[in-house]
Amino acid sequence: MSDSTLSPLMRQYRDIKQGYPEALLFFRVGDFYEMFYEDAQDASRILSIALTSRDKNSAHPVPLCGVPYHAAIGYIAKLLKAGRLVALCEQVEDPKVAKGLVRREVVRLYTPGTLVDTEFLAPSELNYLVAFAVGSDPDRGSPIGLAVLEVSTGEFWGMEFHGPHALTQLLNEVARLDPREVLFPSDRQCSAWMKQIPGARLCERPPASFSQQSAARTLTEHFRVKSLEALGCADFMAAISAAGAVLSYFRETQPTVPLDHIRRFTVRHDSDYMHLDGATIRNLELLKPLASNETASGLKSTTLLSVLDRTATAMGSRLLRQWLVRPLLRCEQIRLRLDAVGELKNHMQVRTAVRTALREVQDIARLGSRIVLGLAGPRELLALKHSLSVLPEILVQLSPLQSQLLRDALASWDNGQDLFDLIEQAIRPDAPVSIRDGNLIKEGYDPAIDELRKISKEGKSWIAAIESQERERTGIESLKVRYNQVFGYYIEITKSNLPRVPGDYIRKQTLVNAERFMTAELKELEERVIGADAKMLACEQEVFIQVRSRLAQEAHRLDVMATTLSLIDVVAGLAETAALHRYTKPTLTEQESGSLG
Repeated sequence: MSDSTLSPLMRQYRDIKQGYPEALLFFRVGDFYEMFYEDAQDASRILSIALTSRDKNSAHPVPLCGVPYHAAIGYIAKLLKAGRLVALCEQVEDPKVAKGLVRREVVRLYTPGTLVDTEFLAPSELNYLVAFAVGSDPDRGSPIGLAVLEVSTGEFWGMEFHGPHALTQLLNEVARLDPREVLFPSDRQCSAWMKQIPGARLCERPPASFSQQSAARTLTEHFRVKSLEALGCADFMAAISAAGAVLSYFRETQPTVPLDHIRRFTVRHDSDYMHLDGATIRNLELLKPLASNETASGLKSTTLLSVLDRTATAMGSRLLRQWLVRPLLRCEQIRLRLDAVGELKNHMQVRTAVRTALREVQDIARLGSRIVLGLAGPRELLALKHSLSVLPEILVQLSPLQSQLLRDALASWDNGQDLFDLIEQAIRPDAPVSIRDGNLIKEGYDPAIDELRKISKEGKSWIAAIESQERERTGIESLKVRYNQVFGYYIEITKSNLPRVPGDYIRKQTLVNAERFMTAELKELEERVIGADAKMLACEQEVFIQVRSRLAQEAHRLDVMATTLSLIDVVAGLAETAALHRYTKPTLTEQESGSLG
């Protein structure tokens, strides 16, 4: 189609779409996200929604489908599950004040490794975005660097692999991570390596994205430090190159999502863990069953994870997965875990009480990230409050125990009482999901909101009184004062009663069987009530954001809580499994097997 035949809206769509050729473009038009051309055809098939067309009567009708903006999350989730990317294009100026065509921009590119929305994430699984950077000649000893980001929790770390087995070690680590998305430099060698990574979205990036110089600048700017030495990773430039590529990719795809919840980057070493390769993880069926071992009825065979996982929280389940693919090597660390599991196994009442309390704990790790990102809604703050409410009970139950692992965990314990009190005082227990819906803030927390709420309630009572007053004045028993968003408040009178309408009534709308009127008194009250409602909504939203920002300032405490609770949950879950199956704690030795008596 030539440029001259396109409407201004479709030219704008075409120009934006050219920047996102691989993604389905959700193009905001009023209350809908619309898709055109091939995007519409693909989306209508995947989503099972009607395919229609724009400009039906023209010589070149444009295929069209759309979804309501308020229901977009569900549709986006389905498209992501089908392996598609989604670019969210919003109206970035108010249509009421726009001169000409409303300006639109892509504010979010949904990709498998950059998801922060809980609707898209499996609660018990980590959602990794990884990148690797290659030295000038890895076959001759140049290191391969790996960077790993779990956006929903803020986990960010790197590793390096050296020597002739560097590629094998990299691929084994990637197998343990089971990432959703892998970034790699665009060259023939790296593309060949990618064929050995199943399941993830593979994203080829320009070599410049992995520049050591730009990566160092990206990391120092993000963490607000003067040099890499301050991060403790200046000697690991291959890992730094990969880390810079990860942050750059996230900023490119999520321009409106801050990364304030990512507060540290560490370099890991694998000397403390057993090196399980991808084939071993698959063949031992640690996490997933082999496809060949599915039963005829479709039920999956037993995995080690399914046998051991009796965790009560999503955080604990994710940690257990990491323990299974990274078994410890050092006896002392193994003993610490076994002692903690054994102690809880032998204290049934404590174990039962702790596990009961843990079932009330929500995913604090991901809640904390969403609070920092400014994405958490009222219900999520209430979920955090509910989680905090059971922490004192867990502390009381665990305090008498003596195993070192649990003692160390309790050393950094924080009930978060001040955070609980803040949410308890500020947020209504029946608050809605979205801050757009109002009724967020408790009475007594903010005087301005209380005053506006009083005006709104009194105004509505006054309007109800007007209905009674006007019925008495006119003698029309069927007279009603009603409200809708288009016309505001109005008096509705049936056609048969029109001769009795007073002269000071102002006609507002004519219907088939009735007329709608306004009076000066009703107009004045309408302005007071609607004005108070609008101000109250804006004020509530502002106060809610202030409360969320205060919680965000304590996000590091939520991180520590999440880490501690995850550990306790895994230990308690393993103790429950040991008690159920009557497992016996093994005796460890570092002696050679031939030297045993």
